[in-house]
Amino acid sequence: MPVRATAMRPKNLRPMMYRSFLPWRFVGLGAVLLSLGACASVNEGPALNVPVPAKWSNGTTGSEPYRYAEAASWWRQYRDPVLSGLIDKALANSPTLEQALARVDAARALARSEGARLLPEVDSASNVNIERRLSGSAEGLIQDGGTLEPRPRRTVGTFQIGFDSSYEVDLFGRVRNAIASAQNSAAVAAEDAETARVTLIAEVVRTYVELRAAERRRGIITNDITARQRLIQLVQGQKTAGLAGDFDVQRVIATGEASKARLPTATLAIRTAQHRLATLTGQPAPDKALVRSVSRVPIVRPPRPTFPADLVRTRPEIRAAERNVARRAADVGVATAELYPRLTLSGTLTIAGNVLARPLSGQLVTVAGGPALTIPLLDWGQRRAIVDARDADLREAVAAYKGAVLSGVEEVEVSLASIRSQNARIARLQSAVSAAFRAFETAATLYAQGLTGLTERLTAETEWRQAELDLAEAREAAGIAVVRLYKAIGAPVVDRPVSRNPGSNLVQASTKS
Repeated sequence: MPVRATAMRPKNLRPMMYRSFLPWRFVGLGAVLLSLGACASVNEGPALNVPVPAKWSNGTTGSEPYRYAEAASWWRQYRDPVLSGLIDKALANSPTLEQALARVDAARALARSEGARLLPEVDSASNVNIERRLSGSAEGLIQDGGTLEPRPRRTVGTFQIGFDSSYEVDLFGRVRNAIASAQNSAAVAAEDAETARVTLIAEVVRTYVELRAAERRRGIITNDITARQRLIQLVQGQKTAGLAGDFDVQRVIATGEASKARLPTATLAIRTAQHRLATLTGQPAPDKALVRSVSRVPIVRPPRPTFPADLVRTRPEIRAAERNVARRAADVGVATAELYPRLTLSGTLTIAGNVLARPLSGQLVTVAGGPALTIPLLDWGQRRAIVDARDADLREAVAAYKGAVLSGVEEVEVSLASIRSQNARIARLQSAVSAAFRAFETAATLYAQGLTGLTERLTAETEWRQAELDLAEAREAAGIAVVRLYKAIGAPVVDRPVSRNPGSNLVQASTKS
């Protein structure tokens, strides 16, 4: 309600004018304190410098710039549209990735909440009070011609509106370190989501390789079963002609049944991979497009790993460990600031008035405010103990970062060694399959001519089929080694979406790498 000019007497003009300058003094004081709070620093923690090998011991170390865009879609080197479609579905529908992205949005929202603490907090409260006396005198007695009579009853209504404002002057960095801690927590969540994305892609490719390898094994076993059936018919015909006995018939039947016994295992591996892919892509049932009778195992040759050794630092696990160090360092800053006084600026503005009758007498607008200083005196070592605990957490985070770097180097080296080993094994097995097939053809020809026995023929065929199965297994292992390699380097990309919420802001945390 506006203040009426007639309600102010001339003698009150000067005091009111003097009081009107008081808020400006508080504004000046607040500006000085705000400038002091702006000087507060954020604890960035120790410098992280964990050495990595200058070159890979199990692969070629590249000196040219690494092609990040190619690594971002490394699975497309398989040139398999079915695989690319599965990965697209997994990135769009995976429940695991959805959980990780939701945690990113939650952490970023909390970081924005902490960031708002750098600004003053303003609250408002208002109330309206209506009072009516139902019995007895309303406002005491009045004098009327020497007699006391009760005043007439009436309804009284008043209102009051108030605004409260408070601001903590960040003299020792408590607020800024708390904000930095929240921002780094959001960054850790973002890196964890990137880890989930890299792991999801690697798991889809690995399962797809396992599926096609199982189909390849089933194809080899099916061909073997068909050949054994023809051999059984041949031997049974020879028995009828008196050229073979029951022993020979039972031997070929036994080998045929042994070959059939391998088929359920290969079929189970196919079904398991199909359902695993359905789960990874967020589907309740396997896609019918995955069903193939006999298929080539999609083995992609690694592009001669020429990435630099220092690239391992871009792994999301290592980046998350680095952000975690910065978060722990900020927590130390928060705990340390609790050892020192805390300065808070507060102010109130109150407006009061009458809603049913004439305005209330006196001043309707009241302004109050000032600084409040909280000084820790004696807490029996509680705050210092918290600082020690946060220091220990920081040391743990630094050790975890060192472990993450060393683990990353180990995974890359083991993957490179596995690729080299499996490629050498594939080359030997390819020669073994060719030699075993020629031996089988020779034994089959000699057996048909009666120049060798059934034992030699069965042995040659069994060795040939086993060499084919070994080759399929080696190709599967080589494909999985490639997947492990790209997962080990984290498949770094330049532009990587870490949130499906278009309204979420990217939290930038200043950390010392």
